[in-house]
Amino acid sequence: MGIKLFLLYLIVVIINFSQLETEVAKKNKKKENTKLKNKKNDQLNLGEKGTYKKIDLLHLSDIQLIPGEKLVPRVVYNMGNVSLKDLNVFKKKQAFFEIIVPTAMIVVEEIEETREGLKLMMEGKEDRDEEYLSKMYEKYRVKEKDIEVLYHKLKPVPISILLSQAILESGWGTSRFFEKANNIFGVWSVDPTEPRIKAGQARVNKQVYLRSYPTLKESISDYMKLLARHKAYSEFRKELQTTDDYKILVPKLDKYSEMEEVYIKRLLATIEHNKLYQYDGYEFE
Repeated sequence: MGIKLFLLYLIVVIINFSQLETEVAKKNKKKENTKLKNKKNDQLNLGEKGTYKKIDLLHLSDIQLIPGEKLVPRVVYNMGNVSLKDLNVFKKKQAFFEIIVPTAMIVVEEIEETREGLKLMMEGKEDRDEEYLSKMYEKYRVKEKDIEVLYHKLKPVPISILLSQAILESGWGTSRFFEKANNIFGVWSVDPTEPRIKAGQARVNKQVYLRSYPTLKESISDYMKLLARHKAYSEFRKELQTTDDYKILVPKLDKYSEMEEVYIKRLLATIEHNKLYQYDGYEFE
């Protein structure tokens, strides 16, 4: 009887172990399927409007190439420990465009989504959020508190013009402000409470500071806000409502630099020499 009971016990143990092994295998397979599903969803979501991948650049090889078909990856870059200074002219320009263009396009897309929301409110297709509008009026200095005025102010700057100013202000991404403060457009700081860094030289015996941004995306967003609300660019905004032609718009940016007319000539020459107008037609992959 002892041997029979032992054999019976052994059979039960083997059966239970087999069932346990089967359950473990099922759970592992379920986990793998979940991982694959999540990975697939991440890949799908990355191509959807309003989504993007953040990349802190640790190596220049981290930069994703822009295909020749005018299709741009949904990525937002931040300068890490990389520098464009030691690259030859061709590679420096290529890396600069591949860093700035996708990030700028994400900012433009977000602004257009905001404008679309305002348009729906204007057309009565969505309820007006007065608290939200009040904050936006203050942010963009809309004294009239008019949603239509806000809508027009928010029209994004064409990528070609944005790039030309980014090139001149950052020296093709080699300036200290670009590398250390993510400041692409040489935007000054007059607020001692905000993050900022000292300029290399004082102006008229006065120390000048430039804003420091957490990412390049914030720098581009702040640049868009600057042109959207500052009174010096009211003529630029007025022309922007009816055209995206850089030849008409660029001359209205003469107040952006102390060089004024010389600055305008340099912007136009930069656009034409580098064919920056082509980037106005780029789209996301």
